Amino acid sequence: MKASQRMKAITGLSLALVMGISAQASAAQVPMDVDVYQVPMHFTFDGKEYAPPVDQQGFIYEGTTYVPIRFISYSLDKAVNWDPNTYTVTIAEPKATEKINISEYKLNTQVFSKSNEKFDKSKLALSNLKVYKEKINYVFDGVKKSPSDELPGYIVDGSLFVPIRFFSESVGKTINWDSETYTVSAVTKEEKKPEVKLPEVKPETKPVVTPPIGGGAGGGGGSTIKVSVDSIKAEAKGKMSALETEAAGVLLELYLKYLATHDESLKSQAREYIRETSDRKFEQIMSDTETKLTSNGYDRSTIDTIIDTYRNDYEKKKADKEKDLKNK
Repeated sequence: MKASQRMKAITGLSLALVMGISAQASAAQVPMDVDVYQVPMHFTFDGKEYAPPVDQQGFIYEGTTYVPIRFISYSLDKAVNWDPNTYTVTIAEPKATEKINISEYKLNTQVFSKSNEKFDKSKLALSNLKVYKEKINYVFDGVKKSPSDELPGYIVDGSLFVPIRFFSESVGKTINWDSETYTVSAVTKEEKKPEVKLPEVKPETKPVVTPPIGGGAGGGGGSTIKVSVDSIKAEAKGKMSALETEAAGVLLELYLKYLATHDESLKSQAREYIRETSDRKFEQIMSDTETKLTSNGYDRSTIDTIIDTYRNDYEKKKADKEKDLKNK
């Protein structure tokens, strides 16, 4: 089994993607020079406007509008995953942990200076882009999809761009294009009609008296319900899973950029992300977990065992993958 398939923790996954970058160093591709129209597009979803990162602006090529796949997926509340071994992009409904990352991404990309003004088309001018035409496999909600040969996806500066029409048809959403204002818009949430509830007749019930927890003789007042160890551990694992998903998205972009440029500094950026951002967030999760265990009255031995188990597993996987990386 390959190293990238064995990784389950955030650091393991992160370093595997870095190793994937290294493995692609010899597979240099030849870029294409294409003439495109880069226009100031507006993206409006559910009445809110969003803007992709400055280096991921959409463009029009031979009459087709191309958009960055991660930006458009997250804007439509879809999760994105990348398999570097098979060149497969998977778009699906997000899990609970992925929804957190998508919400944060949308908060960072939302803009408040909306504009409905018509674009002055006399200002349109062709500009040259270097693009990489790759055979990408797409899976939308478990179904394989392929754009036509005339409308492939392109990698530009490490980001994957797809035709907006192909994407909208594949996710089953109606995405509108306003050629006057250059606005892409869609409604992702169905408007719910208010429910009409009939009067509910409840059977007569007798009050249930619950004895206080841990109350001694003469003890008055209410009692506090102790949160179980399993509940606290499940919450910690959920946060670590969210951190893993976040890292996968960040390192996917670094991977694609390396694929396009073979810039060795991108590997350093990946390592820095792991050692700085991921480590810091991991330690915050451990601190929160320790606080909850302490506030619920668990003994020091139990707390140390849980925290040490998480931390030792994290450090071991990180050390193993860094060693593998150095040997490449």
